[in-house]
Amino acid sequence: MTQLSRVETIAGFQSDIMGNERDIFVYLPPGYGEEADRTYPVLYVHDGQNVFHEAFNGQSWNLHRVCDRLISEGRIEQLIVVAVSNMGLERSSEFAHQGPYAEELDYPCRGELYERFLTEEVKPHIDRAYRTKRESRHTALMGSSRGGLATYHIGFRRSNVFGKLAIVSPYFAQYDEESMTHLPIVQTFDEKGPLQIWIDTGGMEGMTVRVDHVRRMAEHFTKLGYRSGDDLVFCYEPMAEHNEAAWERRVHAPLIFFFGDKGAPVSAELTGDPIAGIAGTDAWVYPLVSYESGLVSVDLDASFRVTPEGAAAVDPAGLIRAAKAGECEIIYSGYALTASTTIRIVPELSEEVEVELEVIVPDDTPATARVYAGAELEKSGPRSYRRRLILPRNTGFAFHISEHSGLREAGPEGEDVPKRRFIADGSKTLRYEVQSWMQGQTI
Repeated sequence: MTQLSRVETIAGFQSDIMGNERDIFVYLPPGYGEEADRTYPVLYVHDGQNVFHEAFNGQSWNLHRVCDRLISEGRIEQLIVVAVSNMGLERSSEFAHQGPYAEELDYPCRGELYERFLTEEVKPHIDRAYRTKRESRHTALMGSSRGGLATYHIGFRRSNVFGKLAIVSPYFAQYDEESMTHLPIVQTFDEKGPLQIWIDTGGMEGMTVRVDHVRRMAEHFTKLGYRSGDDLVFCYEPMAEHNEAAWERRVHAPLIFFFGDKGAPVSAELTGDPIAGIAGTDAWVYPLVSYESGLVSVDLDASFRVTPEGAAAVDPAGLIRAAKAGECEIIYSGYALTASTTIRIVPELSEEVEVELEVIVPDDTPATARVYAGAELEKSGPRSYRRRLILPRNTGFAFHISEHSGLREAGPEGEDVPKRRFIADGSKTLRYEVQSWMQGQTI
């Protein structure tokens, strides 16, 4: 009988380079102990304490379960997963490489040291302790949010070590919540390396990760020569949020891309901005191509036609160049598949929209409460909190109304309630009323 998979803990792994120690968790696939001569590809993952176990918010990637399922179904080869814990408050510093932006950050950039820690201490130890395939073509690196930023920098600097990069919901710009502005904290590499690249984002990640930042990087990869659907996959999920639960739901796809067979394209869907302006901000469509394996990729080298003719043109990356006001249909074709969507063209589309938020809280809310609804609000009355937000058009938000001490909104009987959601697709006023509070971490 084949042995079950297991997760081993390397407790207190010491780093001379970083001057600290942390736990490392290692997933070994089913039957690892039964085939003494077999070697395995390896996936290294940042934020290791969230990979197999629950994070601070009660969520996990549950990557061991995802791997078990895909392996048992024959969809990926057996692999080893190495989950390297972050250092808590030092995380931002360790995941940031040096750049012209460094002096504007309120933390030091130690990404080069963390890079050395992975390549000179962690990987050699794993290669000694476990039966690994050591070549870069068998070695992947994956991370989300700031971990996605670190994956991009390390991968392009060390393509001789990591030949596969999963850049998940990457935090390419430092977000300042008070001013609601972004500072790019990413280097740009202008040479194509021997890499397979997965890069993705969700449409409901709020201001933490902006879709346009990620899309531009994916387009940059195509300009370097990476081929959409071949050695590059850009995935866009319109309703995906910025948390471990969202990443758990789609992590099977980069695993299949790197360690399995995505299969043939079987269907296509066209989604994107419902309104485009002749002048003003850009609008986009996303041809989502589904493969036999369940992997979904945006075709960045697509063909489009528009009816009525002359209403607009769409470039291969999905940028809409509107020309004539009114409704039009955009038709995608690629991989012998077609899909279409109808959009409205207006004379001008503003880059930003104004959203007025008001939250009414219960009577028992502390007078000193700090209330959040996707952003911190300002007290405007005994039970009222407000804020006027100027947001990039089409930014999506999903949140529970919460209070700084850890309270979260609940129903009238204290029961859990669904998240609030809105898309900043136009100027609007939103008013929410909290029925009661419950104690619990917010997500």
